Amino acid sequence: MYSHRCVRLAAAFVAFSVSAAIGGEVWAAGRDEWQLSLREGAGTVNVDGRQPWGDAAALDLEYGFLDAWAARASLEGSVHSVSASPQAGLPGGTIHTDAALLGVTYAVDILRLVPYFDLELGVAQIGGAVVRREPHMLVSELGAGGDYFVTRRVTVGLSFQYLYRPLDLIEDPRNFGNSPFIFSATARLSWIF
Repeated sequence: MYSHRCVRLAAAFVAFSVSAAIGGEVWAAGRDEWQLSLREGAGTVNVDGRQPWGDAAALDLEYGFLDAWAARASLEGSVHSVSASPQAGLPGGTIHTDAALLGVTYAVDILRLVPYFDLELGVAQIGGAVVRREPHMLVSELGAGGDYFVTRRVTVGLSFQYLYRPLDLIEDPRNFGNSPFIFSATARLSWIF
């Protein structure tokens, strides 16, 4: 269905994409550079048969050991408000998640717009208003995003992260596993030094 609002949004997206891709030098962070990023946005957690949305935040530190590859360390967390469900025996309150991860990032250099993909391994915990507590579970995270260079040292972008238990995902790939998993969509602000 045709909508003036959708056409304007599509036109703005095309204009931004073209302006990001044309002209200028390649600015991506590379070998022997550090990148510190703050992510803030929304996330969902799947635990006790509930999938509440909440606030998600993270801090990433990357070091470029090659032009396109970087070592990455991340600290992540989220909070999710839930209502009590006495019939199901579920408590109300706040569910919280925390994770510490190490991995790699691969960045694709396209002038000032830099898409990237990351893979990390680490530990996570889910606590708060849950019946099935998950302290210190081994997890993996797949991520994808894109950064736009505002200046040579500052980027803004979007990041999508999927945190899961690797063995659980292999056992039940059709349902993305049957244990708790976390998905987040966040805005990202980075400083390169």
